[in-house]
Amino acid sequence: MTENLAPEDDHLTRATAHLVHVFEQLGAEHEALVAEAAETTANERRGTVHRMVECLAQAAYTLNHTVSMLATVHGLRGLGIDGQFSKDAEGRDYSPLNSLGYPGETLYEAAGHLQAVARSLGNAYTPTRKHPGLAIARCPQQMKAALTSLRVALESVCAGLAAGDDEGTASEYAPTLTFLSELQDRVCLSVPAQASSLTADEVAAAIRADPGIARAAAAALATTTA
Repeated sequence: MTENLAPEDDHLTRATAHLVHVFEQLGAEHEALVAEAAETTANERRGTVHRMVECLAQAAYTLNHTVSMLATVHGLRGLGIDGQFSKDAEGRDYSPLNSLGYPGETLYEAAGHLQAVARSLGNAYTPTRKHPGLAIARCPQQMKAALTSLRVALESVCAGLAAGDDEGTASEYAPTLTFLSELQDRVCLSVPAQASSLTADEVAAAIRADPGIARAAAAALATTTA
């Protein structure tokens, strides 16, 4: 089906599919953070987790809006609407009534919204001075998929801008693409595979990657020292 699409629509279809995937993958992480906030008794620690919850919710809200924007671009192009002006008596463009929708401008705005999503996710995992260990994904597999798809979606939107003779504007988003790659490497820590004997570093990494392991470890220690 996609082989019959214009290059701009091909990029648009790819971007939209990946944004839907991002939206779906954020659910597990948001759920885990909400549960962690409910179980955390230390005020400052709970406040940090609440901030993470709010940042993910903001990212999801912006994703929702961006998908609608891309659907608008698709609809405008399909209907042949591209900034047409009304005409004066001589058939010339008549600007006082403004113009119909302009897909290129909407696509540019969508790219800016994806930058905002990246910032929201970055803010969620900004380490704090007292609790730097909280700045990791609770569901690293889902968050890795989300960040990967977000990066691909932004690349596709940039490709769509470039195909519409807006190549210079598209290059503005290179720092955001780099940021998403670095964020993924920093926060999506994989849990070490279980072995017959784990090192202290492997145990610490497993605890940081999964709050459930941390709670189980604390409970075990409390039982041992009781």
